[in-house]
Amino acid sequence: MIARFEGSGRSRREFAAEAGVGLAIFQYWLYKFRREREAVGTRKARVADVRLVPVTVRERPTVPVRLELRVAGVRLRVPVGADPGYVARLAAALGEARAC
Repeated sequence: MIARFEGSGRSRREFAAEAGVGLAIFQYWLYKFRREREAVGTRKARVADVRLVPVTVRERPTVPVRLELRVAGVRLRVPVGADPGYVARLAAALGEARAC
């Protein structure tokens, strides 16, 4: 219907009356159609400007996360997530051994 109107050379009022459609309804759909048509044209223009380049994704090397403690002059590196009871017993044992 919009394509017929645009090719008719008639005014909106004349075309709507001949088509048996209210002028307000016809104008609503005319504006809606034109906005969508312009948006599609704008999107196509923007898409044409986009260039894609090949990308290689590499996995980051995993760095072991550690907790470093100094106990009685000894550097102790413990992985994060180690059993806290074990770390406490180890630190106590190092402290006692160093005291001897």
